[in-house]
Amino acid sequence: MYTPGHTPACMVHVIGDAAFVGDTLFMPDGGSARADFPGGDAATLYDSIQKVLALPDAMRLFMCHDYGPNGREIRWETTVAEEKAHNIHVGGGTSKQDFVRMRTERDAQLDMPKLILPSLQVNMRAGGVPTDSDGNPMLKVPVNTL
Repeated sequence: MYTPGHTPACMVHVIGDAAFVGDTLFMPDGGSARADFPGGDAATLYDSIQKVLALPDAMRLFMCHDYGPNGREIRWETTVAEEKAHNIHVGGGTSKQDFVRMRTERDAQLDMPKLILPSLQVNMRAGGVPTDSDGNPMLKVPVNTL
């Protein structure tokens, strides 16, 4: 299932009674992924999350990330019903307007992830590390920019 918003390439893979949500959603107490990466968009992310929440309530959702908010033990599985009821960003019927406002304000306060430059270079190549003209693995890091 195509679920852009965090980035334009996000997907959720649904297999039987399980969905692997990638970066679309986090555990209910973690909310949702940021939408300020290149090609990201909070309104699009909201729409994508609604597609996930339209799956059956009993559908198991497997998270890509869990940051263990407030020292909680790391978890990787929840359900559509739990997300609908308890997700701190979209649960309880949060409106698109409220989500976009929250996500935009919150994203503006977040630091750039430490490994964003190498991650983007590898992700854009479907997991392949870029190489120089001689075939040597090479990541590019801009100097005095960003």
